[in-house]
Amino acid sequence: MNERDAHPEWTMTHDLGLIYLALTLGADEDLDEAELDAMTSKLEQWQPEGTLPIASILHEVILMYVGSSGEQMLETAIVSLRDQLPKLSRMAVLGDLADLASADGTVVMQEVDFIQQLARDWDVDRDVR
Repeated sequence: MNERDAHPEWTMTHDLGLIYLALTLGADEDLDEAELDAMTSKLEQWQPEGTLPIASILHEVILMYVGSSGEQMLETAIVSLRDQLPKLSRMAVLGDLADLASADGTVVMQEVDFIQQLARDWDVDRDVR
């Protein structure tokens, strides 16, 4: 059983949150309040009504990210969203990531690299510049 199987309540919004967190926290090891607010706002746009509150999802995502299987779950989230989302939606997520990268007023090279790698992983690197 992999880590994802142990969390049947894990949703596409969790996957998005994990990717957003990996960008914002992973690049500079600091989660600025402006980044957290921007993540919440972006996730609310993807979250179906009547489901878990975004605060609960972010709590679960943060615990997963800092846990021992965070990297594995991130890789699984990237593949899962590539398979679930149509190309235009994947491009929209990349746009969200660009917005999140600049939410704290500074875009660091690790954030740019993360977004570019994700665009390649999702086969949309020729469609976004």
